[in-house]
Amino acid sequence: MLTNLRVKNYALLDKIDIEFGAGLNVLTGETGSGKSILIGALGLVLGGRGTSEVVRTGEQSAIIEGLFEGKLDEPVQLLLNEIGIDADDQILIIRRELGRDGRNRCSINGHLVTVAVLKRLGNLLVDLHGQHDHQSLLDARTHMDYLDGFNDIKEPKKKMAEAYRRFIEKLEALEIIENEIAVNQDQIQLYKFQLEELNKANITAGEDENLERERLILENSEQLIHVSSVVCDALSESDNAIVDGLLKLIRLIEEKESIDPQLSEVLQGIRSARYSLDDSLEFLQRYRDRIEFDPERLEEILDRLNLISLLKRKYGSTIEELHAYRNKITKELSQMDNKDERRNRTREELESCRNELAVCGKNLSERRKNIASKLEKRVINELSELGMGKICFEVKVEWEESDDGPLCIEGRNYRVNSKGMDKIEFLISPNAGEMLKPLVNIASGGEISRIMLALKVILAESDRIPTMIFDELDSGIGGRIAESVGHRLKILSRAHQVLCITHLHQVACWGQKHFTVQKQFNHGRSATLVDNLDESGRIQEIARMLAGETVDQMALAHAREMIRRTTAV
Repeated sequence: MLTNLRVKNYALLDKIDIEFGAGLNVLTGETGSGKSILIGALGLVLGGRGTSEVVRTGEQSAIIEGLFEGKLDEPVQLLLNEIGIDADDQILIIRRELGRDGRNRCSINGHLVTVAVLKRLGNLLVDLHGQHDHQSLLDARTHMDYLDGFNDIKEPKKKMAEAYRRFIEKLEALEIIENEIAVNQDQIQLYKFQLEELNKANITAGEDENLERERLILENSEQLIHVSSVVCDALSESDNAIVDGLLKLIRLIEEKESIDPQLSEVLQGIRSARYSLDDSLEFLQRYRDRIEFDPERLEEILDRLNLISLLKRKYGSTIEELHAYRNKITKELSQMDNKDERRNRTREELESCRNELAVCGKNLSERRKNIASKLEKRVINELSELGMGKICFEVKVEWEESDDGPLCIEGRNYRVNSKGMDKIEFLISPNAGEMLKPLVNIASGGEISRIMLALKVILAESDRIPTMIFDELDSGIGGRIAESVGHRLKILSRAHQVLCITHLHQVACWGQKHFTVQKQFNHGRSATLVDNLDESGRIQEIARMLAGETVDQMALAHAREMIRRTTAV
């Protein structure tokens, strides 16, 4: 809550320091004393619009500081975490300096921030009703939260949120698969072409080496035949054939072996050489007869080697790498083919989630419509007590159609999110016979404030904003209605800190802390002063509001009785 407000050099406010308390704080004073100026200064701390014109004449800047203390609500904590501010001590010091040159300096706990951040935080800390910003109920986007807070619908809201989460997960999963399939179409065609090319080539392990050997033989077949013939001639077909010469040597040594047995070893070696030469001769003869120059086969081999070389350049430097690449793309094609199955399965799951989402959305909407009917009656009753008995109030709960809405019900598409299908707005007709209009279109500040008070009293438990400020709440009312307004402010102050500017004693007497705002003239200049009244001061101020400038004992006695009576409630 707001515990302290310091203002320096703002319009008629020279230098003030106000300590607010919990419960109902009332501010009173004569017309023109500067009460609304004080609220305007507070609005700057909350991120409201400000110009250099508000800087007090003769000064260079206006400075406003607000001290907020107490447990921070989750949205406040999340915002502070987002901007990197630690507030573990549950204290927020918001400062804004507005220079005559138009420059703004805003800070939270000493950290410089923008006016936009200040406004976001202000909207979470203070709800200000009057001729100012920060009126959360005028924003139709908040109406769903207020309606849901009127009655406990946590379970259907939880089911709705879970159904929406599952729906979005399936929707995103399908989108990913669709994108992958779209992106992979070209890849699939490429892989299929490559696989067909590799399968058609049907290259076997070591084939390139075998073909290279065969090519080399075919290209040198004449030389190989010639060499084979020359060697064959030298071994057995010429006049001086080597084999014939070895036979003569063998016979010669055989004749002398009987003389010296040591020649047997030599004889055996020559015989072995002769047998080896016979084998070689037989091989060479067959080899020579088998070799032939086959240009067609050579061309076939060259074409095959060129194909293998081309595939190596495209898919790998060896045949082993070609086979590895073929296995890889075969596997990936199989996985890509499975995506069609996954897509079909995900589409079925998505439709199941869509149907579940529609059921949860319709159930939640029905609950809200029932709650809306009850809230309408409560608000009308409250407003009747506040002097607005002819008012019409309606909670409009409807589904928002959209061509791209994900839910199709009875041939129409509707928007949906984690909170449901409903678009909710509070509508008001202040006078009988007039058309119902959104709250934001109601012109009277006093009517707006009383409508807000009624809603706030009814929705006090669900409203998270800790501090509420009402300005011009008592415009155009008096008597019993004014007393009813004060009573309801007191009720509201049990759940929230309330600040109220009032001209009526019937409202002011309900205050738990009372401030007077008055204008003084010093040294030819006007200045607004704010005093925190003690018990005696409260009685004196209430009596003044009752009797005017001349306060008599009857007015004082009446004031004491009013304060006594309202304190006991």
